[in-house]
Amino acid sequence: MLNQLEILAQRVGGSNELIDQWLVARRGLLVAYYHLIGLKPNKEKHTPLDENALDDFCHHLVDYLSAGHFHVYDRIVPEADESGPNRLLITQIYQALQENTQQIMSFYDSQFETAVDHDNCMEFQEALSGVGEALGTRFSLEDKLIQKALEHRADYRPSEPAANNDPDASRLA
Repeated sequence: MLNQLEILAQRVGGSNELIDQWLVARRGLLVAYYHLIGLKPNKEKHTPLDENALDDFCHHLVDYLSAGHFHVYDRIVPEADESGPNRLLITQIYQALQENTQQIMSFYDSQFETAVDHDNCMEFQEALSGVGEALGTRFSLEDKLIQKALEHRADYRPSEPAANNDPDASRLA
């Protein structure tokens, strides 16, 4: 996901300050997520999970979700297309993002607010995996919003994607 983010940032970077800030926040969330999933409790019973990494991830997650719904989407969606043919697509994307937020917050409420110990470690790891998949879906939807917002701007000229072997590069923005 970080590689995809870097490709997207190269393509759209500098075209909109709000989008640039949003992509920086996404990077912070991904770094916190990767830091957390890299921490695996040892087989020993008394090896604790790094609570600071969990707190950092939860903070980034809630901030990112809140910023999207209360700051970014409201400014990008109307900018993208008030009444044109893309409005239905944008409305569908926004609805999917709301459902995605509910899914992520369900994981958050059920797993991340309780203490992680040896007995619930596997459930916690499964929840982290589920959140990772939900974030991947969310980022794809947000990338579509970014594309629609930037297509609406007459002065926007996307740069060529970086040359690489990433099969997902063409669908990013």
